[in-house]
Amino acid sequence: MAIKKIIFLILLIFPSFCLATSWQIISNKSSIHFSATQNNSPITGEFKNFSGDIEFDPNQLSKSHIKIIVDIDSVATSFKDVQDALKTADWFDVASFPKATFSADDFKKTGDDTYAANGKLTLRNKTMPITLNFKLIKYTDNEAMISGKTELKRSDFDVGKGEWSSTKQIKNEVVVNFEIEAQKNDAK
Repeated sequence: MAIKKIIFLILLIFPSFCLATSWQIISNKSSIHFSATQNNSPITGEFKNFSGDIEFDPNQLSKSHIKIIVDIDSVATSFKDVQDALKTADWFDVASFPKATFSADDFKKTGDDTYAANGKLTLRNKTMPITLNFKLIKYTDNEAMISGKTELKRSDFDVGKGEWSSTKQIKNEVVVNFEIEAQKNDAK
């Protein structure tokens, strides 16, 4: 019993031994962009609203985890027709599936300041494993910045249904690029 009390006191006094650093996303300095191919031409867009629960420390990868929630209705493209179409039931179906979620608790160092986050993406109520590869651009006591990307197949998530399910006109592969800037949750 005395050992449990000692462990509890240690955890209370030194919480950093147990948790990775907690970060808050700086929205106006962060972005999630995507690119696809239609008729051999690039189509690009972004999600303007997203939030996250980030616990990350490059020295404590086993204690790190992230959960990013994307507001699918915030999708934006250069062409209003494309933007409006992406919100329909054939594509993202924002009325039925307003959020997408990526969560990961398996991080690997892959090189100098590069990492892989192995997790799961839920989009349109379909959950698939996905790996985000990212580079730690900046990491101080109070600020962090990462840049990365992943590639997914839209058909895995039923994005593009009906006449759009064919991958002849609109390719199956979608590249997602992201830049996240964050500050330590207790930073002033």
